[in-house]
Amino acid sequence: MIEFLQWAVVCLVVGQVGARLFYSKAHQRDLVVARLQRVNGDFSSRSLSMPDLLPSIKATAEVMILLKRAGFHSDSAATRFMWVKVALMLLSGVAWLAHRDFSFTPFHTAEAFVFAIVGGLVTELWLKQRAKRIASRIAIATPDALDLMVICVESGLTLEAMFSRVGEEMARICPELSREWLITEAELRLLGSRPRALKQLAERTGVEEIDNVVVALIQAEKYGSPIAKTLRLIASDSRQNQYLALEEQVGKIPAKMSMPVVVLIMLPVVVIIVAPTFIQLLTTLGDL
Repeated sequence: MIEFLQWAVVCLVVGQVGARLFYSKAHQRDLVVARLQRVNGDFSSRSLSMPDLLPSIKATAEVMILLKRAGFHSDSAATRFMWVKVALMLLSGVAWLAHRDFSFTPFHTAEAFVFAIVGGLVTELWLKQRAKRIASRIAIATPDALDLMVICVESGLTLEAMFSRVGEEMARICPELSREWLITEAELRLLGSRPRALKQLAERTGVEEIDNVVVALIQAEKYGSPIAKTLRLIASDSRQNQYLALEEQVGKIPAKMSMPVVVLIMLPVVVIIVAPTFIQLLTTLGDL
């Protein structure tokens, strides 16, 4: 009886230890699967929030790319944006009808439709401007990030560690670029294809310099070519292009200033010179 109890205690302890070990492994696997689902865009297992309960509205491929470039990476971002767009369109139309005392004449109804369309266009214009502004910030910070990548490559870091390190260092300089670098680092670790993760980086940013970096990294991954020299050359070309763009903007200043100079300076001077003569002429004609 005592031996039976001893064996039972031993089996119970072994079972508890085995259950703990298997639970730990299964929990780690669930965490990895959850991260893979987040990267691949499968959020079917997450808890539903209020925006998720709304009916799905499909967005065009252009709008989805703009949302990614504007910093909205959630799968529900497209649906939320479309609902906001529809809400603003309805609000614009209803506001115009309220201004017309809800007169549903054909002319006023057509005006309400026009204002609703304008509300949708303004929403898309805001999204395009936000994506353009973020792309501009990323393009300005890209040469510094490439210099840091060159240092990481020459120090022997792996591609994943390089993106992680540079992303952390760029957080205070350019949060948008840091976010894209860290997302790419997670995708490189979790996705099965490195070229796919790098191409998604180029698609999310839409910056020419990053497209060149992606091409260089893919070629290095495929053919084993050194990338430090290529990254340094891309950084130099990027800075040169920024200098040329700045010089172009400076060169356009005289042309842009011509109209304000004519309207605000030359026209008042002409009026001051001609006005006395014109007034004297009118006085003389009045005396006649």
